[in-house]
Amino acid sequence: ALRLGLGRRAAARVPEAEAAARGGGGGAVPYAAREILKYGVATAAQYGLLTAAASGLDRALPRALPKPAVWVLFAFLSLRSRVVSLLDNSRPNREAQAGKATPADVKRPAWTPPGIAFPFIWLTITGLRASAAALAYRGALRTPAHDALLLHLCVGDTWNCVTNIEKRLGVSAVGCSLVWASVLRAVVAFRASAAPVAGVVLAPSLAWISVACILTASIWSLNGRPPLYPSRTDGASAALRLKYLAQLDATTIRGGA
Repeated sequence: ALRLGLGRRAAARVPEAEAAARGGGGGAVPYAAREILKYGVATAAQYGLLTAAASGLDRALPRALPKPAVWVLFAFLSLRSRVVSLLDNSRPNREAQAGKATPADVKRPAWTPPGIAFPFIWLTITGLRASAAALAYRGALRTPAHDALLLHLCVGDTWNCVTNIEKRLGVSAVGCSLVWASVLRAVVAFRASAAPVAGVVLAPSLAWISVACILTASIWSLNGRPPLYPSRTDGASAALRLKYLAQLDATTIRGGA
């Protein structure tokens, strides 16, 4: 009877061990919740720092910025908003990926654009973001439209960490929808601004984010459909670190950190 009882208990542990190995054990929900909270804290902190800086500039400057200066400011933020992110936002090394859009061990659809295309696409989007911000500028950087654009950049940086640093394919697929929603919100806000044409200028970036979301979902599907929530078995968690502030590593066509 003792041996039978031990055998039953051992057999009961097998499904539990398998569930834990898949990230579905009793600790899966608390772990996912902590990771989701981490993403929220990082995004909110970055957004708070950017809007505080914009408010400070509005108060400190004796007169309105020239529109070309606003263009340069938002072009810089579009490329380097991660300078105030608490998450590692290093861009993918194209050389290490043999020029591909994803690591060599990640399956991707045949229609995936070549890796060299992505820097040119993002530079074009940078120009659109900066142009929309400059067109809508009327002497203040803190407007609903500019705030919406800053939030979009913060959500995008968090998504970049999930995709390129943590390499969580499932979370990345879900997160891309939040990036899409944030740029849609920015387009609508610019359409309602003092320069409605700014929303039209920004709108093509919504088309590209739509393509990016379809690509991300396709990659998730082709690679075994890992969990759509943060799991210990899907990628490695990136910690919140103050040292990531002011990360100005280069993003180049050939590579970069």
